[in-house]
Amino acid sequence: MQELIFVMGSLWILLLEKYVLANNSNFWVGAIVPIISIIFVIWLLSTDRLKIDFLDILVALIYISLNFIFWGQGQDLYHRRTVKKVNDRIYE
Repeated sequence: MQELIFVMGSLWILLLEKYVLANNSNFWVGAIVPIISIIFVIWLLSTDRLKIDFLDILVALIYISLNFIFWGQGQDLYHRRTVKKVNDRIYE
């Protein structure tokens, strides 16, 4: 059950990251979730809630990587929207 809650929570946070936090003009707002995820994984490792074995480290690295990927995709969405607005103004 804990794994299911973790997966659902992670998906919700990643979607929030892509479509809300990273999809704006302030790039640092989107950096909040990846930084918090790094701190969260370090906390899990330091309190022995996450074992230092291959599978747990792999899942942690994938989770952190996905946070940065979704941050970049959110920034791309913002830039596409901005370019579309500029193109609409130019070609009106």
